[in-house]
Amino acid sequence: MTNGLYILRRGASWLTMEGEVIPVPSFHEKWLAEHPEEAQGASDVAELIQKKRWISVILFEDGYLELIVPERGAQDVGRSLFELLSRNALSWSKATVMAMDGLGYSLLDPSDVADEASLAAALDRTI
Repeated sequence: MTNGLYILRRGASWLTMEGEVIPVPSFHEKWLAEHPEEAQGASDVAELIQKKRWISVILFEDGYLELIVPERGAQDVGRSLFELLSRNALSWSKATVMAMDGLGYSLLDPSDVADEASLAAALDRTI
């Protein structure tokens, strides 16, 4: 079941590197248990993100967005984030991006997705 390409929806979802949005009706961990074929044996969110290079997406009611990505500096990840965030700039107000390949996180606001270079610079500002 998909929700279209790069469509940001309230609640939890997965974003594939091809832009497919896969809604998660409850928690990502529960989805993993209910979709073993798609999860390819991943036992937790971190393992699936690393194995499939999917992005964990959670959009809260107040417009706060939480993203967990496989690699902060990878070109495919940056492109997917740019497409998701720029196409949906009116749907979110603040975003936290955490990466599986390093410590810290990046804080973004919609002005950080004016173009791909702005997003790359914002992702490099880690806390």
